Amino acid sequence: MNDTKTKIISAAIKAFSKDPNASMEEIAESINLSRRTLHRYFKGKSELIEEIIDYASNLCLQKTKESIESSTDPKIQLYTMFLCDIKSGYQFRFLYHYRDNYKGMENESSDFKEMMQTFRDLLKKLKTIGLFNSQLTMDWIESLYFSTIDAAINLILEDESRTQEITEMAWISYFNAVSHSKKIKTN
Repeated sequence: MNDTKTKIISAAIKAFSKDPNASMEEIAESINLSRRTLHRYFKGKSELIEEIIDYASNLCLQKTKESIESSTDPKIQLYTMFLCDIKSGYQFRFLYHYRDNYKGMENESSDFKEMMQTFRDLLKKLKTIGLFNSQLTMDWIESLYFSTIDAAINLILEDESRTQEITEMAWISYFNAVSHSKKIKTN
């Protein structure tokens, strides 16, 4: 992929993450291109969005695989994945929010589907070895993961000088919420 096309995709991811209705003109202006130049690369918004899905899904899949390969310890794999997802910021947000439900992305991108399967396999492994609270369902553990990362990204976008602090608080919050503990009576 050439540099201009990559610049357009990155600018569009950022723009759509902030405003899903961002125009092609706003995207072009954000990187000092004319709308005409942008249209040489993408005929319209739907073509651009399809390219973004492929680009962001592939990037996130690569990061997921790297996280799994980073260690043989599943907890460290999850921690590494968590950090990568926060660091990927706009790409993560685009995939998480696009279509109002990230689960719909699995039907649109084989890379996204593979990434989610790898992620879910890791969560199942962690639950099987007893690291997660047995009262929590896999759906809850997964949803909490994505919600925590999204909250962290939102806070980082407000104040990037607190990135490290916010990332640490996000991990502590997520891991403490899902880790094994004594059963809590709710009645």
